[in-house]
Amino acid sequence: MLDANMEIDNLRQRLKFRNLNEMTIDSVCDAAASEISEVATNLLASAAEQAVQAGNDARSIDFINDINVSQHGHEFMIDTKSGKTDYSEPPFPMLPRLLKNAKTASDGSLYKVIPLRAKGTGSKVSGLTVTTEAALKSINEARMAAKQERDAAKGQFETNLSPDTMKGMSTFAALQAINSARKSFATMREKSTEPVMAFRTASSKQDPSAKWVMPRKEANMSNVLHDINNRLQYDLDLAIESIIKRYESMY
Repeated sequence: MLDANMEIDNLRQRLKFRNLNEMTIDSVCDAAASEISEVATNLLASAAEQAVQAGNDARSIDFINDINVSQHGHEFMIDTKSGKTDYSEPPFPMLPRLLKNAKTASDGSLYKVIPLRAKGTGSKVSGLTVTTEAALKSINEARMAAKQERDAAKGQFETNLSPDTMKGMSTFAALQAINSARKSFATMREKSTEPVMAFRTASSKQDPSAKWVMPRKEANMSNVLHDINNRLQYDLDLAIESIIKRYESMY
């Protein structure tokens, strides 16, 4: 990624060679840096939103809660707090849990009648939905907070004004701060009101490795994060370069 601070400094030097007065140079560099900051903040927030949506598609609450925005020098990237990228889950045998508090049949085996509810009806809100919505809401709030801070600082030019050292960092800090808040939302659910469509019997006679087994969940997010970050760096470089060129072409 291009160093936005350095690009602003280079723009300043090139404008000086054109014999512009310091007030004009400051004004141009201030405007360019402010626009870069705004665009970079929005691109960073959009990348975080893409990661959340990818986690929702993979049905991984753990990944969504682990999403992190980190800074390395003048670069930003989407990664995870834990450093983990594979959130796949192996098949999970549910029979032992289903047979808790089960009834005893005449032959001594355990059994329990399980109601099967229709999917996609009723008012049930899953933990995944709540977590996704909370994460997206928090990202948008961070984006708005960065804009408000940036707007409040307009006209207060500093030589080192840049998207990562000023307003871009506010988004970074805000996104970091909401991680714990997301987790508190993850367990909030409404009681299911979906209609019961059928009943099945779980029994200790059944093979726990073949019956009532939740299938493996594939949620390796390595390639997803790689693609998101590659696109983020490309878009940031393109934005910085085009904004600098546009302001320089005015003079």
